[in-house]
Amino acid sequence: MKLKHLTYLKIQIASIANLLRQHSILDDASSHNLINAISELIPMKKQEVLAHTIENESQLIDYKKYKISEYLVSAIYPKYKFSEFERIWLDDTDFLNYYKSIMDPGNWHSYDRKYTLQNLVRSVVGLEGDIAEAGVYKGASAYLMCKENLGQHESKIYLFDSFQGLPKPKSADGNYWKEGVFSTPVSELTTTLKEFNNYVVLAGWIPSRYNEIEDKKFKFVHIDVDLFDPTFESISFFYDRVVPGGMILLDDYGFYSCPGAKKAVDKFMVDKVEKLINLTTGQGLIIKK
Repeated sequence: MKLKHLTYLKIQIASIANLLRQHSILDDASSHNLINAISELIPMKKQEVLAHTIENESQLIDYKKYKISEYLVSAIYPKYKFSEFERIWLDDTDFLNYYKSIMDPGNWHSYDRKYTLQNLVRSVVGLEGDIAEAGVYKGASAYLMCKENLGQHESKIYLFDSFQGLPKPKSADGNYWKEGVFSTPVSELTTTLKEFNNYVVLAGWIPSRYNEIEDKKFKFVHIDVDLFDPTFESISFFYDRVVPGGMILLDDYGFYSCPGAKKAVDKFMVDKVEKLINLTTGQGLIIKK
């Protein structure tokens, strides 16, 4: 029985390694080494693994799969910590269908961030003011803002992007990003938002078109521009225009890949009364007083 358990696990490991090869994350030799390394680690957790396995995969209920995944991931990437099992939001099929319809196949990296954004926007819909986004790309976040703002006839979603990708990073931004990344035609955005008419696109380098909305007030602002300069320009412009109880959500704040964005926010907020909330999703949140 134990041999069958371990054979089953090794088959799953081989399946994972094969997927990594297909996506060019590992070459054949590295994939083989990964299989051997994890197979050697399994006996270290043998009692825990065997306690959560049974003979047939069809009998392997979600919790058992969850525990096996946790043990395998902890062996491969111990820095990653699994959250509690049975989180309700993971069964939100409407959100899952939205995400799969817009995002690239296999890219789940912003799944939790998009869900957080949707719920935060929903929480401020009743406030006065408009919504703005700096850094729109193909409109995955804009879609949620437009959707949640339907019926708010006096409110608009203002969308800012160069559509030429990122500007040239500076020293404060580290070496992760390259000039021109995220370049996309405006048509990609309008296709994503084809079912809505409650938005305005203001194409141009940030902050060149902010002056066109300088008389507006905002209940929600989403800043997703990755680099120091556009982040600092954006938070500097919108901060005083956000109504009490309104929010500024900073998509890049908690990522090592975006050191400039974090530095820009920290510099701006150093003398402000609000305390930034460092969300576990990697986002930063400011709730305006």
